[in-house]
Amino acid sequence: MNKALIYCRVSTDEQAGDERHSLKTQLRLCERGIEDMKTFKLAADGVYKDPGKSATNMNRPGLQDMLIRIQEDKSIGAIFVQDTDRLARNAGDHLTIKALLRKHSVELISVSQPGLEDTPEGNFMDLIIAGVNQLQSQITSRKTLKSMEQKYKDGWWPTKAPMGYFNSGTPDDEKKRIITTDPIRAPLIAEGFKLYSTGDYSLIEIRDLLYKKGLVSTVGKRVAMSKMFRTIKCPFYYGGMEWRGMNDIGKHEAIITKELFDKCQRVMTENNRYACRRHKHNFLLRGFVFCNKCGQRYTAEYHPLKKKAYYHCNRSNDQKKCTDKYVEVFDLENQIIEKFKGLQFSDEFIDKVVKKMRDIYEEKKSDVGNQKKQFMTSKINFERKLEIAEEKLINGIIDDTAFTKIKVRYREQIDGVEDEMHKLDQTKNLKIDVIQDVLALMRNIGKTYHKAPDELKRLYLGLFWDQFKAEDKLIVEATKSPIVLGLEATGALIWNTTQKPDLVTDRAIAKENITTDDSVILSPVRGRGRNVSIRQTKLPDSVILNPEKGGQQELIILQ
Repeated sequence: MNKALIYCRVSTDEQAGDERHSLKTQLRLCERGIEDMKTFKLAADGVYKDPGKSATNMNRPGLQDMLIRIQEDKSIGAIFVQDTDRLARNAGDHLTIKALLRKHSVELISVSQPGLEDTPEGNFMDLIIAGVNQLQSQITSRKTLKSMEQKYKDGWWPTKAPMGYFNSGTPDDEKKRIITTDPIRAPLIAEGFKLYSTGDYSLIEIRDLLYKKGLVSTVGKRVAMSKMFRTIKCPFYYGGMEWRGMNDIGKHEAIITKELFDKCQRVMTENNRYACRRHKHNFLLRGFVFCNKCGQRYTAEYHPLKKKAYYHCNRSNDQKKCTDKYVEVFDLENQIIEKFKGLQFSDEFIDKVVKKMRDIYEEKKSDVGNQKKQFMTSKINFERKLEIAEEKLINGIIDDTAFTKIKVRYREQIDGVEDEMHKLDQTKNLKIDVIQDVLALMRNIGKTYHKAPDELKRLYLGLFWDQFKAEDKLIVEATKSPIVLGLEATGALIWNTTQKPDLVTDRAIAKENITTDDSVILSPVRGRGRNVSIRQTKLPDSVILNPEKGGQQELIILQ
């Protein structure tokens, strides 16, 4: 019997310390999943945990140790997780991990997401779920940013305080963070501003002088010159706050005057010790479009005077000047929408995916309902115990001190149960959102892409297309992704008759090479080798995909 490993993760230290739920619950569900499958047994020391670690990157000791073990221990046949977002919330990392697991013949099994097996439908839904997990992570980051913006508007610095200040709790509420002055370093920094304003001292001289007086870094060494430079440029010290393009006066204590700060800036300007940065713009098609004339990647830029943005060839200085024309962002992105309108899933494939999604929904609905009943029972019990304590207080059986302790304990337990119920509802809503996105994509690819937010649009671009070539404001060639080639070869993905075939040139490449033999090799695109092995042409039962951008991409379809 093959062995299995379990991976558990929570995002915050608070969740990690909550042994009533998070890590303990994940472990229990995964152990139950192994027992129910009866095809794996838990390996010795086979539980890997990452408490208080974000899933937006792979820099997690538990994850790294587990990935090393599956490469060294050939008896490992599966990794069990509660949800795939425990493993990764970044679509790229998710695909990288899956590729490594597949290379060593290790299954990824999510006990709360059935139906993600190695089939065309399963792999397709897995990619969508990975993208939605990444989107959910970005949405969470956006919510955090909103709360930070509100704190800024309330007059308090929302991030780590600059040198000379502390992030401290208020006397009334330790969890509410405000800014207080550092009694040791704040006077030294104020002295540094006064010295610099004279124009007689360089920053390095001031840094060394203040070091002798006690101004040190957090590790007890001299303050770095880059930090000294940022300190002299920082308006925070006279009471100003500049954050994410906003300017305001904060509620923290100023240690210098605005006049002294301005004088220091004039000294710095005269010494030519300043630099400026340009704002960056994010464009949807960046990284996907190449010039058909010279082969350079397209870049994009915003023209403030015209109030328009343009894509254009990234003309290098060391090559012959390219004559390709600039194209408005809106125009080129609309042409990509038309490409998506030419894609359509077959009825047979849609039926399979819809059936799979229905099964997932019914199972998740039942699971959430059972868990909510258990949480509700616990909440009622805690509330009843609190009522009994209140009756004892009224009847004089316990005093006020004893009742306060009991009340605090039960209130914490009730709040904990309510938090878990809220998390459960959020999980259910996320799963419904995934189902909704998948079903919408199944029924109308072009419309779904057109209405999707930019985060999902980039996911769909990478899922369906490898790259585009443009010339004189038009998309002249579209290279399909390996997974699209595989689905097309099996009849799961078809093309609308209104789509112009001459613009989808990789279809001709695939048609020229695909045979009924055991394998087929597609011609490399722009120097990046891409192997596609196809066996038989019926709708397959499994798809193995390794779509790492820029490296070898392999798609194996097995009947």
